[in-house]
Amino acid sequence: MSDDLQTRHSHALPELRFSLNLLYVGRFLLGMNQTPSVDLDAFDERIEDVTDELVATELLHEAAMLAGDVLAADTPPSPQADLT
Repeated sequence: MSDDLQTRHSHALPELRFSLNLLYVGRFLLGMNQTPSVDLDAFDERIEDVTDELVATELLHEAAMLAGDVLAADTPPSPQADLT
């Protein structure tokens, strides 16, 4: 199956990937700062939370593709689709 198939979870994947990348860049920059007042543990927890959410969404997307629960090619994903 092709990765370009759209499911109701597809719209969240780019946003989560972008958020995770920003968190990694922020963590890198804070790590370079080396001041004792910076709490990196809270930052690391947030990175772990976003990573868990991204993995779960990717699994839901893959499961939807395997089950054939894909959106029509000309229909953009609806925000209401996540509420069902």
